[in-house]
Amino acid sequence: MRFSIPFLLLLISNLSLAQDAGHSWSFGANPYYGGVLKYKKNMKQLEYTNLHGIELYANKIAYGSKTWHHLYGYPQWGIAASYVNYGVPDELGWVTSLTTYLDMTSSKKKHKWRLNIGTGIVYSSERFDAVENKENKAISSTISYVMRGTVHKEFQLNEKWFFNANLAFRHYSNGKLNMPNNGMNYPMVGFGIRYVPHPEPMPEKQDVQIDYSRKIRIAARGAISWREVWQEDVKHKAYSFAVYAGKQVSKYNRILVGLDATKYDQKSIDNANNVYGLKSNLGEDEVLDNGNTQAAVTIGTELLISKVSVIVQGAIYVYKPQAFYSGWYQRYGLLYNFNEHLFSQMTLKAHGRTADMIEFGLGVAF
Repeated sequence: MRFSIPFLLLLISNLSLAQDAGHSWSFGANPYYGGVLKYKKNMKQLEYTNLHGIELYANKIAYGSKTWHHLYGYPQWGIAASYVNYGVPDELGWVTSLTTYLDMTSSKKKHKWRLNIGTGIVYSSERFDAVENKENKAISSTISYVMRGTVHKEFQLNEKWFFNANLAFRHYSNGKLNMPNNGMNYPMVGFGIRYVPHPEPMPEKQDVQIDYSRKIRIAARGAISWREVWQEDVKHKAYSFAVYAGKQVSKYNRILVGLDATKYDQKSIDNANNVYGLKSNLGEDEVLDNGNTQAAVTIGTELLISKVSVIVQGAIYVYKPQAFYSGWYQRYGLLYNFNEHLFSQMTLKAHGRTADMIEFGLGVAF
């Protein structure tokens, strides 16, 4: 965990500051009210729905100095800090988060629908403890990851002031760093204001023509993860390696096809077999394969945004001796290109809605 937080903060800094100094800043605040989604029967504390909080944010408005500004309709890119109180002080407490986001619209109207998506880190005041807080089965890490999505309608009041009404959704998870890893999911409704101290006229959107390369791009990536298998477990390492070919098919995205290999710590496989055996009521004479490697074929897409890319992949195992995993998985994450050949990558590997691990990797491309 000591490596993951600096890595994520560095990524947030790169995303938010990778803009020209001439862009205009704007600042805003959004109060929220909502309720937690109870999606498992044994999480009785999630029956309370008096969730409330506030978000403060600062963003930069793209005015077209870079090609991708035109591609995505002059988006806003910024950082948000939020506070949310669950209304259950002893078990769930409160959380604060720091996220980076991209805020986009396709409208040219004065009053616009906008989509805001992003990620970051969250601090929870209360978490699961087998003795002192066993009812909190949703949050088991002090530091977790957050994925955010917000749809809002923004109304321009005058040159400097904007009002918005919005529907937001937040998901917290530690990526199986600690167990249990049920996570927290909640929708919210809110409203707020945004202030632009030094407004500039928006230019007309240009239909940008990009002469991108059609050649096949070969990339290789190695990654490390830390994960738990059961409650109060020690951290086990896992290593993954991927090689894939990518072909850019539009100015927005690249199609990816490749091979994955994963090697788990042997103790984590043994523990997982024990958990699986207990849940499946296996007899004492039934022996589970304790192989600790996997191989899979993957296909996916890479959404291209400046030096940053969004990765979405699906995979099917071609070798998987473990009985406790499904035959497929998906991967979501961010990739940052330091230059044409070197990149870093942070991704979530999950089987359905169950996280397997957060991968922190470095790669090369040719």
